Amino acid sequence: MDTVAHLRCVGKGRKERTTPLTKQAVEALKTWLQQRSKTTPWIFPTAQGGGLSADAVQRLLVKYQRLAGHSCPALKTKRVTPHVLRHTLAMTLLQAGIDRSVIALSSDLLTYP
Repeated sequence: MDTVAHLRCVGKGRKERTTPLTKQAVEALKTWLQQRSKTTPWIFPTAQGGGLSADAVQRLLVKYQRLAGHSCPALKTKRVTPHVLRHTLAMTLLQAGIDRSVIALSSDLLTYP
Protein backbone atom coordinates (compact mmCIF):
# COMPACT_ATOMS: atom_id res chain seq x y z
CA MET A 1 0.00 0.00 0.00
CA ASP A 2 1.29 3.46 -0.88
CA THR A 3 2.03 5.78 2.01
CA VAL A 4 -0.11 8.89 2.20
CA ALA A 5 1.40 12.19 3.30
CA HIS A 6 -0.28 13.37 6.47
CA LEU A 7 -0.02 15.91 9.24
CA ARG A 8 -0.11 15.04 12.92
CA CYS A 9 -0.72 17.57 15.66
CA VAL A 10 -2.12 17.90 19.13
CA GLY A 11 -5.56 19.46 18.93
CA LYS A 12 -8.44 20.37 21.18
CA GLY A 13 -8.46 18.34 24.38
CA ARG A 14 -4.78 17.41 23.87
CA LYS A 15 -5.92 14.75 21.43
CA GLU A 16 -3.52 13.78 18.67
CA ARG A 17 -5.04 14.48 15.27
CA THR A 18 -4.00 13.15 11.89
CA THR A 19 -5.16 14.39 8.51
CA PRO A 20 -4.08 13.36 5.03
CA LEU A 21 -2.55 15.98 2.74
CA THR A 22 -3.08 16.41 -0.99
CA LYS A 23 -0.03 16.50 -3.28
CA GLN A 24 -0.63 20.22 -3.80
CA ALA A 25 -0.67 20.82 -0.03
CA VAL A 26 2.55 18.83 0.40
CA GLU A 27 4.31 20.94 -2.25
CA ALA A 28 3.06 24.21 -0.71
CA LEU A 29 4.13 23.06 2.76
CA LYS A 30 7.61 22.08 1.54
CA THR A 31 8.04 25.50 -0.07
CA TRP A 32 6.85 27.27 3.08
CA LEU A 33 9.13 25.24 5.35
CA GLN A 34 12.13 26.20 3.21
CA GLN A 35 11.24 29.91 3.42
CA ARG A 36 10.16 30.34 7.03
CA SER A 37 12.37 31.17 10.01
CA LYS A 38 14.00 28.06 11.45
CA THR A 39 14.19 29.55 14.96
CA THR A 40 10.82 28.16 16.05
CA PRO A 41 9.26 24.70 16.02
CA TRP A 42 5.89 26.15 14.89
CA ILE A 43 4.95 25.71 11.24
CA PHE A 44 2.99 28.98 11.27
CA PRO A 45 4.59 31.09 14.02
CA THR A 46 3.62 34.51 15.31
CA ALA A 47 6.00 37.44 14.86
CA GLN A 48 7.40 36.58 18.29
CA GLY A 49 7.97 32.94 17.34
CA GLY A 50 5.09 31.39 19.29
CA GLY A 51 2.13 29.41 18.05
CA LEU A 52 -0.97 31.07 16.60
CA SER A 53 -3.98 31.37 18.89
CA ALA A 54 -7.52 30.78 17.67
CA ASP A 55 -8.09 34.56 17.74
CA ALA A 56 -4.98 35.15 15.64
CA VAL A 57 -6.18 32.63 13.06
CA GLN A 58 -9.56 34.34 12.89
CA ARG A 59 -7.95 37.80 12.48
CA LEU A 60 -5.75 36.49 9.67
CA LEU A 61 -8.76 34.95 8.00
CA VAL A 62 -10.62 38.29 8.05
CA LYS A 63 -7.52 40.10 6.76
CA TYR A 64 -7.00 37.77 3.82
CA GLN A 65 -10.68 37.59 2.99
CA ARG A 66 -10.64 41.39 2.61
CA LEU A 67 -7.52 41.25 0.43
CA ALA A 68 -8.97 38.49 -1.74
CA GLY A 69 -12.18 40.48 -2.04
CA HIS A 70 -10.35 43.05 -4.18
CA SER A 71 -9.78 40.53 -6.95
CA CYS A 72 -12.87 38.40 -6.24
CA PRO A 73 -15.72 40.72 -5.16
CA ALA A 74 -18.03 37.77 -4.44
CA LEU A 75 -15.89 36.98 -1.38
CA LYS A 76 -16.91 40.26 0.24
CA THR A 77 -20.40 38.93 0.89
CA LYS A 78 -19.40 35.38 1.86
CA ARG A 79 -19.16 34.14 5.41
CA VAL A 80 -15.65 32.75 5.76
CA THR A 81 -14.85 31.04 9.06
CA PRO A 82 -12.43 28.39 10.27
CA HIS A 83 -15.34 25.94 10.04
CA VAL A 84 -15.87 26.82 6.36
CA LEU A 85 -12.16 26.17 5.75
CA ARG A 86 -12.49 22.85 7.58
CA HIS A 87 -15.40 21.88 5.34
CA THR A 88 -13.47 22.98 2.24
CA LEU A 89 -10.52 20.85 3.32
CA ALA A 90 -12.80 17.83 3.79
CA MET A 91 -14.32 18.30 0.34
CA THR A 92 -10.90 18.78 -1.27
CA LEU A 93 -9.64 15.57 0.33
CA LEU A 94 -12.76 13.72 -0.79
CA GLN A 95 -12.29 14.94 -4.37
CA ALA A 96 -8.61 13.92 -4.19
CA GLY A 97 -9.70 10.33 -3.53
CA ILE A 98 -9.10 10.17 0.22
CA ASP A 99 -11.39 7.64 1.88
CA ARG A 100 -14.35 9.12 3.77
CA SER A 101 -13.49 7.23 6.95
CA VAL A 102 -10.00 8.79 6.99
CA ILE A 103 -11.51 12.24 6.53
CA ALA A 104 -14.03 11.60 9.30
CA LEU A 105 -11.30 10.52 11.71
CA SER A 106 -9.30 13.67 10.99
CA SER A 107 -12.27 16.04 11.07
CA ASP A 108 -11.20 17.62 14.37
CA LEU A 109 -7.91 18.90 12.97
CA LEU A 110 -9.16 22.39 12.32
CA THR A 111 -11.26 22.74 15.44
CA TYR A 112 -9.71 25.49 17.51
CA PRO A 113 -9.67 25.52 21.29
